[in-house]
Amino acid sequence: MIEEIINVAVSQVPAREPIKVSPDTRLGEVVALMHRGKTGAALVVERGRLIGIFTEHDLLRRVEHHSNAWRDQPVRTMMTERPRIIRETHTIAEALRRMDAGHHRHLPVVRGREAISVVSVRDLLAYIASKFPAHFLNLPPDPDKEARGPWGG
Repeated sequence: MIEEIINVAVSQVPAREPIKVSPDTRLGEVVALMHRGKTGAALVVERGRLIGIFTEHDLLRRVEHHSNAWRDQPVRTMMTERPRIIRETHTIAEALRRMDAGHHRHLPVVRGREAISVVSVRDLLAYIASKFPAHFLNLPPDPDKEARGPWGG
């Protein structure tokens, strides 16, 4: 059964509408859009073509947070250029392989040269788990992980 699931095309995984911004969009606006969209990535698009991706990882590693000046910088200064992509016809297994090999949590999904969505590790795992509901919902309790006090684990 797992072989059938991981060989499903990435386009079959439910995806949210991607956040697409121009390279000149200010970082403060990009972060606000990501926050409102509850997503960890924004696609940077110029003339309809994907030129980069800005992720929560970029926000933590590349942005100097000692002042608020970063908010006015264009996203092009902090984005990952020429990001690793996955085509909509590629499989879940291939997406997971690329994510693991490149240590990525998000991959832009493309059709031709157009970025149509973003797939995350969370999206893929949720899709796989949805195919085994009884296995995940009926897991026995783990006594080592039970709350010992009023505030949980």
